[in-house]
Amino acid sequence: MGLVEEFAVALRRRVEEGLTPEAAHETRRCLLNVLGTAIGASRTAEADALVATGAGLGGGAVVPPGRSEPLERHVAALEIGFAAHFDDYDDTHLETVIHPGAATLGALYPLALIEATTGPGELMAFALGVESQLRVGIAMSPSHYDLGWHITGTCGVIGAAVAAGVALGFDSRTLASAMGLAANFAIGHRESFGTPVKPYHAGKAAMNGLLAAELAAAGTAVDPDVLEGAGGFFALYADEFDLAPLRTAEVEARWVLLDNTYKPFPCGIVAHPAIEAAIGLHGWMEDPANPPVRSVAVRCNPLVVELMGRPTASTGLEARFCALHGVAVGLLFGKGGIEQFSDETARDPVVDELRRRSTLMASESCPREAATVVVTFEDGTTVENEVAVAAGSRGSPLSDGQLMAKFQALVEPVLPGRSALIADAALGLGEHTSFSDIASAVSGR
Repeated sequence: MGLVEEFAVALRRRVEEGLTPEAAHETRRCLLNVLGTAIGASRTAEADALVATGAGLGGGAVVPPGRSEPLERHVAALEIGFAAHFDDYDDTHLETVIHPGAATLGALYPLALIEATTGPGELMAFALGVESQLRVGIAMSPSHYDLGWHITGTCGVIGAAVAAGVALGFDSRTLASAMGLAANFAIGHRESFGTPVKPYHAGKAAMNGLLAAELAAAGTAVDPDVLEGAGGFFALYADEFDLAPLRTAEVEARWVLLDNTYKPFPCGIVAHPAIEAAIGLHGWMEDPANPPVRSVAVRCNPLVVELMGRPTASTGLEARFCALHGVAVGLLFGKGGIEQFSDETARDPVVDELRRRSTLMASESCPREAATVVVTFEDGTTVENEVAVAAGSRGSPLSDGQLMAKFQALVEPVLPGRSALIADAALGLGEHTSFSDIASAVSGR
């Protein structure tokens, strides 16, 4: 039995065993969060362009959440995954830096509406879509990401195929084929970070994963060595990998989706501790008794410099990968929401001046979830704030209430008055609602 077959058998056993209460709760939290980010970015200019292009291809029956145009199911999957990841506000697994919800939602939402799947099966499908891509990512982290691949795209496609396959009731053989096909459809590299291309990785993962499942259902089979062969997925995508996370014993041991986290700020998660530390110093910045700022020093983990070390930003998307921008807006405005990562704020001369006076100081001894911001004023006085465990990390996860507040803030500007109904439908998935009910709440029917 090849690895892809063994992994498929283990996932099918998860279907038969059912979700634990903790896994079911976390799956619904993930769904709520990513549905909010998909709606929140559904009407950006970039989403408009995608929808216009997709509509030009003709023949559609699926209306993505937040939009009004019916699209062909694969284009709908592309748009949903794209919008869900656009603001970099979606869920994040810290060990791998995968955003697992976007591709999973993108594949499952249109499929569920077309195939009229049921709520309990949809909840399990969403859970295993997240679970499977995280396990693939864990198996080749950090080597895969270090080589320059965007892991959300390359692993997300496998999760999308699993979600679709589980929703369609695949047996282990067909599920293995879906994953094997998806492994051949993987795309995405880090060079596009900070551009409108990056969210297409999540969108294409959703689209290609859905297609892989459909091809598997039609009888397309794959080589059983597609994952572990000498020229297979892992050997080509990583210098070092450990396949144990895909083996039966580890799949059955625990749900890794329980390690998923949710962002309080719409930007690269490695900068969140520094932004939180900066927000804590906002009061000092507002004090008229203090002279102008001479400099800002940010002590942080080296990954902040690697992933978000650009010194400035001219667009909101670039700002999402500029840690110094996040620190500047935290100090100046005392918050770091969508507005603070807009094009307008990125070009604000006051923000730009503070970015230019700020420096990242990487230290191997600083954990990923920690950071310290030190502000030095022109008279030489200093103030500093240290965050040891950032909000949204595993050590300090967002509460259900905080997650709901984030969801409402994302949804209400796009679909005023509907956030409560949509949230109820999402959080009831598998118990009293299905994706059809979610779509009805989104559309206002």
